[in-house]
Amino acid sequence: MKLVKSNFYAALEIFSNFLLLNLLWVLMCLPIVTIFPATAALFGVVREWVLKQDSSVFRSFFKCYKENFKQSFPLGLLWMVLMALFYMNFTVISQLGSMGKMFFTPLLFLGGLLFIFVSAFLFPVMVHYRLNWINLLKNSLILAISYLPFTLLVIAVLLAMAAAFFWQPITFLLIFSVGAYLIFFISNNLFIKTEQIRFSIKKSGI
Repeated sequence: MKLVKSNFYAALEIFSNFLLLNLLWVLMCLPIVTIFPATAALFGVVREWVLKQDSSVFRSFFKCYKENFKQSFPLGLLWMVLMALFYMNFTVISQLGSMGKMFFTPLLFLGGLLFIFVSAFLFPVMVHYRLNWINLLKNSLILAISYLPFTLLVIAVLLAMAAAFFWQPITFLLIFSVGAYLIFFISNNLFIKTEQIRFSIKKSGI
């Protein structure tokens, strides 16, 4: 009976932590321009959970928010500008003739694909490593291309989150924190693989 109770309370604590983290992220995203710092804090907390470093929510969230704000805030503004440019370019290209569409559509598609690839691992790389802007974007892209099946898996998680929210809006209470946990869990396995490869290369003297 005690074992059942302990398992129940453990499950209840995990559920409440995910719920609290999710609501905290939603609250901090309300100003819109703080979406990137809030998302960096979200991934910073689930990183600690995955690595079993800390199980707190409030303390870890605001610590990660403060640590990543300087980098994530201007990056968020840049991402908003890029998304606006993609939309504007798409609108312009859709009004071109067949020859113009044939030339510019593949370029827009390639740019959008690179944007999605970088975005897939942007936050896990940001909170796991301390990198400048250039290395952050470069390593996110390299990771996405090097482990394409896992990149598609991360994209599938994001699409599943969007579908769950569309069909059952009530899932917004949990879907973001759970999704972030799954994405970082996938990313952390890739970080471990990458470090093992680097260690093997260094050991072999190549």
